[in-house]
Amino acid sequence: MIVAEIGFSGVLCCFALRAPQLVVTGMDPIIYEAAAKGKLEDLKKYISDPLDGFLTVNKNTILHICISSILVEEEFPATGGTDPASAAKFVKDVLDECPSLLLKANTEDDTPLHVAARYGHASIVKVLFEHQKSQHQDFECGQVGEAIKEMIGKLNKERDTALHEAVRHNHIEVVKQLLMEVDREFSFGANVAGETPLYLAAETHFPDLVSEILKKLKSPAYDGPLGRTALHAAAFWKHDEGMTKNILVRYGRDLCKQADQNGWTPLHMAAYMDNIEATELLLKCDREVAYMKDAKGRTALHIAARCNSTNIVTEEIISMCPDCCEVVDNEGRNALHLAMHSLWPNAAITIQHNSSLRNLLNQKDNDGNTPLHHYCNSNLFDYEKRVLNSPRVDKMAFNKKNQNASQILKSRNLPFDDLEHKVLCTFGGLENYRLHCNGRVVEVGYDEIEKEKPQLEVDRLHKREIRRKQKMEQEDKAAQAHLVVAALITTVTFDAGITMPGGFIGGDDHRHPGSAVLRKSAAF
Repeated sequence: MIVAEIGFSGVLCCFALRAPQLVVTGMDPIIYEAAAKGKLEDLKKYISDPLDGFLTVNKNTILHICISSILVEEEFPATGGTDPASAAKFVKDVLDECPSLLLKANTEDDTPLHVAARYGHASIVKVLFEHQKSQHQDFECGQVGEAIKEMIGKLNKERDTALHEAVRHNHIEVVKQLLMEVDREFSFGANVAGETPLYLAAETHFPDLVSEILKKLKSPAYDGPLGRTALHAAAFWKHDEGMTKNILVRYGRDLCKQADQNGWTPLHMAAYMDNIEATELLLKCDREVAYMKDAKGRTALHIAARCNSTNIVTEEIISMCPDCCEVVDNEGRNALHLAMHSLWPNAAITIQHNSSLRNLLNQKDNDGNTPLHHYCNSNLFDYEKRVLNSPRVDKMAFNKKNQNASQILKSRNLPFDDLEHKVLCTFGGLENYRLHCNGRVVEVGYDEIEKEKPQLEVDRLHKREIRRKQKMEQEDKAAQAHLVVAALITTVTFDAGITMPGGFIGGDDHRHPGSAVLRKSAAF
């Protein structure tokens, strides 16, 4: 920082003030190694100093270091750590020497319990609880319980409790220990990311943890990020091993209808994942959820028709709620419209086979496009001919731009092979396709007719012009080649024509220098 001031002589003087330097002191390597290996005897020579004064740059205590350094079977032959039994003894001995380390947090606000839960060290969790209880053994049982709950409810900077950490890493023994120490009314809230322990268990597909939380807590919070719930997370998994059922049993219809910030219910999620088990459970719980729309007006049937490679979810929704096929999204599209953009024709086949739903074949969206219009405008080239070439499909239907399906198909300028595929699927053959090529002339008059000239005719003229230009270029190149050849022939012919046969007599010693060598020959 530069500071300026007026001196006694009136001269402006400048001088710099240095910002104070932050001196960071780390932990002595001998202490760090002793803590990592769980050897309290190596710390005895420092016993004159309080044990809670030994900190790393991130304020980790010797307990944080020891617990995070415990080696499990999967990590052998890693070195530098200690085994669980030695670590448990070290933690107990250290807490006996310095009880304040029990709740001492590092810069991330992680307590030793957070670290033990994160790495799944149930033996350490047990030691920590036993020490906390021993500190309150002279008090009433209720006060001991409150001290334990306070310990379990400690939040780090991510607002994670020890239960969040244990659930996230699927440590069921630690989860059981933590839940055993709290009453059924205890509530574990959401962290900074909006995740509750129940949501985390469902999202990471840990059905045993979901069951344990629901069994031990009366009404655990189920919130998740993006406005989702644990039921959304459970419905995401095809083989959820009872998660969806257990959550529905506890919370019922209210959770079944709860939508996330995009308007997706758990049924939308199940339909997206082609999850038939969750779909059946959700519809049995409350079939009205099939009529609920997301932010774009799409029902679960729309999602299933667009995204699924099988038709089992589509058939289940239609069987339970057949009239939900009549629901259209914000663009006026029914499920068949969206199915025309899917790689799989299963939803379309299901609708085609259901005679009561065949009115959807020609239903128009807000732009007047039928499902056939959508198919002709899609990038799909091998669809189910039974659906698109059905006699019930109106191939001459016009949208609000006065375009029928064939005109949309022509405007795509597709390669011939792709066009042939589309024509075969849509019209059954080229002859039927040609019947619909001209479309509709909107206004009478030569100029307007020229504007509405069929695209195929325009393409034909364009190709003819290209061929004409190519032919002219080839003729120009041929003419240039002929000119070069003619010049060569002329040169050789001229040279041959003026060259004296036999040559001339050379040298000055001859009587007639420069005369023809063959002058006396009769043939010459």
